[in-house]
Amino acid sequence: MSTTRDVLVSVVIPTFNRAGLLPRVIRSVQAQTHPRLEIIVVDDGSTDNTQEIVDAIGDRRVRYVRHETNKGPSAARNTGIRAALGGFIAFLDSDVEWEPETVARQMGVLDRHDAVLCTMPGAVTNRYRHKQTVPLEDLRRGRFIAAGTSALMGRADALRDILFDEALWFAEDWDIVIRLAQKYSVGYLNQPLVRAIDGPHQRISNTRITRNMSARELEHACRMIRKHEAFLGPKWFGRHMCRILLAGTAGSRNAKEKMHDIAYAARQHGAASVAWVLGKRFLLRRAVRLQSLRSRITDWRRVFPATARFHAGGPRD
Repeated sequence: MSTTRDVLVSVVIPTFNRAGLLPRVIRSVQAQTHPRLEIIVVDDGSTDNTQEIVDAIGDRRVRYVRHETNKGPSAARNTGIRAALGGFIAFLDSDVEWEPETVARQMGVLDRHDAVLCTMPGAVTNRYRHKQTVPLEDLRRGRFIAAGTSALMGRADALRDILFDEALWFAEDWDIVIRLAQKYSVGYLNQPLVRAIDGPHQRISNTRITRNMSARELEHACRMIRKHEAFLGPKWFGRHMCRILLAGTAGSRNAKEKMHDIAYAARQHGAASVAWVLGKRFLLRRAVRLQSLRSRITDWRRVFPATARFHAGGPRD
């Protein structure tokens, strides 16, 4: 009788100019306790010595596939999905590594679900301790995706059905989990089985919306949120769009520019959404300093009342 240990798992590693990190990443796959693995390295048009590094590994389980041009992480993962021979497919970014038990523990969940997400150190909380599935309502809030696609593993047929959206170069992990959860059962493993490799490199998969985001990342984040507007609903669509619009608010720009950003976000998505994004502490700290701008910013009245609402308890999730 076959067991989960007999099942071939395909590990797809998309990479772009990460030759220096690849050996460490691949070693974390080779160290897995699950015995049957194939490793598909999809080189997304690298200009470094990625192929030379992969060839030098000398492991027959490792396959190298190359894009002649840089098509983006979603396209690279889709290439890996199509090339996979295993009945299950896992993804590992080339700046992330796994714990030795990652695949084995996820396989233990996939006898009950079509896909599974684990998590990473710092993202394990008591809030999710007893959850065994990924609820759609939590996906609306942007939860369960802290570890990106490196936490995702699923049945090959389900992933071939859904595939990654190749138009997205940012937030593509959130997008595919939403679409998977709408059609298939997605389990959750509240264990830190994924570790990001620290360094100056830019993360391949990162859904966090921060003030350091590039214009391209902001554009793709907006595209992803708009794509799922109906699923998110008015409240969460407005909140997530405000997160993007206000991504630069915590930067070093002057107060007037910050208030214009806040005013525009409030005009587009409402003061309550702005208040939720910025938080009580930020709004209370800025209110006095920025009040002198009221006469010059026509939308102030739609922002400042949100601060007052926090004195009465504020908007909550």
